[in-house]
Amino acid sequence: MTWGHIASAENMETTILGIGNILLKDEGVGCYIIHALEKIPLPNTKVIDGGTSPDVLLPEDTDKLIIVDAAKGGGMPGEVYRFRLDDIALEQKSFLSLHDIGLIDNLLLMRLLHNTGETIIIGVEPKEIEWGLELSPELQEKIPRIVETILEELNTPPNLSFEGEE
Repeated sequence: MTWGHIASAENMETTILGIGNILLKDEGVGCYIIHALEKIPLPNTKVIDGGTSPDVLLPEDTDKLIIVDAAKGGGMPGEVYRFRLDDIALEQKSFLSLHDIGLIDNLLLMRLLHNTGETIIIGVEPKEIEWGLELSPELQEKIPRIVETILEELNTPPNLSFEGEE
């Protein structure tokens, strides 16, 4: 009889879910980051382009969920924010999703339907949220650093933050 499993670093399943609207320039940054990550072999990791409907694209449980999305935090374009769902669900800070249906509501719904494990949100400060199919030059330039941040997060044990986090 199996009572559950304890995930070790070697067998821990991680899901990276990029969300955003690629028709609105920097609002689609999560999707662009996912496409960059798809080129990198990531063991025990599912990489999903959630577009503007992240709630319907988590078909199964995961040990760790990393969300990548545009987030207005008042910083410089391309600035990266890292926080947990619990950090913003209670405080309702100003850096929330830019989607019609709130990111927080979607993530809380996912928690009801699936075991999402630790949920980390990687938010990227947008520069331009207007019609267009490309990221602003400022965000295009930051893609390698954003990908590096996510790769660091993959190597961070649950409930711990990586060095250099602000």
